[in-house]
Amino acid sequence: MEKTKAIFLSSVCVLVALMLISVAYAATATVATLHTTDADGNDKVVFDVGETIYIRWTADGTVNIRAEYEDGTTDGQWLDQPSTGVIAYDPTKGAGYYSVYCTGAQVRLVAYGTFLVIPEIPIGTVMAITACFAGLGLKSLKAKKD
Repeated sequence: MEKTKAIFLSSVCVLVALMLISVAYAATATVATLHTTDADGNDKVVFDVGETIYIRWTADGTVNIRAEYEDGTTDGQWLDQPSTGVIAYDPTKGAGYYSVYCTGAQVRLVAYGTFLVIPEIPIGTVMAITACFAGLGLKSLKAKKD
């Protein structure tokens, strides 16, 4: 029984740590927001080859924007951009995954001519918490059988 209490307390500590990390992450809010969209302005992260990617941002000052191909090479760079704007970007490296960086914003990952699987932070946090409680449930079921 003591072992179950120790596991439970450890799990609670891990859960509290995850929550504190999430709060700390939220406390360092970005000074810019970054979106990739289609021509109509609809948010989008999966594009067909030949389709133009529209990079849109809003910030509280000037920003630098850079697009990198999956191998880390820079495919486009726009320096000293105003606080809001739109860039029509046509990747030159072909199909693959691109990262779009903007000063003060989270990196935007884009799939160009390929499938995209990007784990988002909130989904990952929920899945980790669910797995934690599932493990505790299985442990308590086993303890009841013993």
